[in-house]
Amino acid sequence: MSIVHESARSTSVAVHYGAGTIAAPAQVPTCDTCGTDEHLIYEEYVPARLAIRGSDAEPANAAYSCSECGRFSAHVVPASWCPPNWSFYR
Repeated sequence: MSIVHESARSTSVAVHYGAGTIAAPAQVPTCDTCGTDEHLIYEEYVPARLAIRGSDAEPANAAYSCSECGRFSAHVVPASWCPPNWSFYR
C-alpha cells in the first residue's frame, strides 16, 4: 500500500493486488446525512496492518452507525486515525 495524498479529512491510498491497483479513498468517519461525527457509534475498527502474504500493508477500516439518523457506513480510514477513547486489550 502506498499513500498518494493526505489532508486533514481524507487520504488517498493505492492498494496493490497482484497485477492491478485499486484506489480507495481513506476518510475520517462522519455521518453523510447529519454532517458530523458527534453521534457516531463505532461498531468495528481494524488498524492498518501487514498483509498475511507479502509485504504490502492492509489499510485501516472502520464500521459505524449514527445514533441520530440511523445511517450505517464502513470504509477505509487514515492509518493515523482511531476512534475516540479506543483501546486494544492484550
